[in-house]
Amino acid sequence: MNLVEQTIGQCLEHRAFLTPLSGGISDESRCFQWKQVQRLSDHLAVRYIKMGIRRGSHAAIWSLNSPEYVLCMLALHKIGAVAVLVNTAYKAKELLQVLAESEAQFLFYGEDGENPHFETILGALDWQQLSVRPKCVKLERAVQKDAEGELPQEDRKLLEEAESLVKTEDTACILFTSGTTSRPKGVMLSHRSLVNNSLEMSENMHWTSGDIMCIPVPLFHCFGITAGILCGIHAGAELHLLKHSKSKEIMEQVQKRRCTVLSGVPTMFLALVRNRERKNYRLDSLKSGIIAGSPVTPSEYLEICRELGMEKLQPSYGQTESSPCITMAGWDDSLQQKAKTVGRAISHVEICIKKDGGAPADGLKDEGEILTRGYHVMQGYYHRPEETKRVIDQEGWLHTGDIGYLDENGCLSVIGRKKEMIIRGGENISPLEIEQCILELPQVAGVKVVGVEAEVLKEEIAACILVKAGRKLTGDQVRLHVKAHLANYKVPKYVCFLSEFPITASGKPCLGTLKELAQREKEKQDNRI
Repeated sequence: MNLVEQTIGQCLEHRAFLTPLSGGISDESRCFQWKQVQRLSDHLAVRYIKMGIRRGSHAAIWSLNSPEYVLCMLALHKIGAVAVLVNTAYKAKELLQVLAESEAQFLFYGEDGENPHFETILGALDWQQLSVRPKCVKLERAVQKDAEGELPQEDRKLLEEAESLVKTEDTACILFTSGTTSRPKGVMLSHRSLVNNSLEMSENMHWTSGDIMCIPVPLFHCFGITAGILCGIHAGAELHLLKHSKSKEIMEQVQKRRCTVLSGVPTMFLALVRNRERKNYRLDSLKSGIIAGSPVTPSEYLEICRELGMEKLQPSYGQTESSPCITMAGWDDSLQQKAKTVGRAISHVEICIKKDGGAPADGLKDEGEILTRGYHVMQGYYHRPEETKRVIDQEGWLHTGDIGYLDENGCLSVIGRKKEMIIRGGENISPLEIEQCILELPQVAGVKVVGVEAEVLKEEIAACILVKAGRKLTGDQVRLHVKAHLANYKVPKYVCFLSEFPITASGKPCLGTLKELAQREKEKQDNRI
């Protein structure tokens, strides 16, 4: 594949020119052809210009998957604004954090969400905590008739002037990822990195305008933007958007729309194949997809492919900081090979394995940290120069924090994480953030949060807690407290009360022993259910 120098807006314009009456964006009740998507986003872009949004303006989007989400994002990209993509599970405290970190000047929010609703949360926010209060705008429901009219000449000129200022190296999105600190980090990705990374995925997957892509992956994830929206634009496929990634909704919509493509995290696929109601649905239209976001065992991968009849379910590896794709399985790789690795480096992307201390791996299957370099590497963490320097070295190598090795075919195997991040159902979770929340309880003397193995979600959260002398605390009290302050997926499923933490020779809590203790507590609690 040759790298292209196009903005996201130019990609959409080209798609609408090539196949104006096909593909496009759909949900349960509506379908917008590419010509309509182009016109609707044009109208929105002009409206946003008149609202004061300009090249470089930061505009947050907080909504479930919908045509309105996509149209809003595309309109922002056309005029060079930076789309700040916000996790829909966030509650007040987390929302304020990302709005402050991103310096968002505008916030577009959807009609509804998990309880409580977006509008309810916004109404209760303490806006005084922000130095700049964003203008909140509710996403308006798009209808087909709105896409019929051409822009007036004066508005067309206004839009063309704005579009002419947008460069491929401009930041297109800021996406937030958890780290080893409790503060979220905003990953800046350019038009160039997102356009080319998604083009590589689309070409490797052989997707065309004849495909219907089922998209349950949240659009605030880089996976949803690239393997979903942008791949669909490159291929001319129809993007069928789901609000949730629940098994029943996926099966219903795949059957109804006869979707040919389904991509997602291993957790989603495992929940789908193990759903007892699956036999009641016709899913034989599914042909291909990308599986990525967290590890999957060879036996689980083969089970998914067998049960769904998807021989072209291609493993991939990456992270938000790499736009996100670093490696992909080859189209003609055998199922057995795909079950064991995450493929080779994609075009124009380098990978290498480095040992502790920076020495390169000695040979094949020699384990070390995975590093990558190329156009796909993020521009940096927004307003975090020191943290950016810690992960991108002077030679341009991104240090992923993951451990792996290369085989004789150049295929990568990922075997673990350097960071103590918990990955639950494809969501990166910072243990420190949960620990700080639990420490707010007056009964808690100390806490360490670790991940324990889980069959479907791959990891569950376990909190190991020291209780102050003379105080009482229950697991339910801990979970209720965390649930009141953090997103539901960050609530510990297991709570383990200890008299003391196991300590290493350096005086630090021994995480390995803690994980073993938590795993045993998990098994006890599971047996009681």
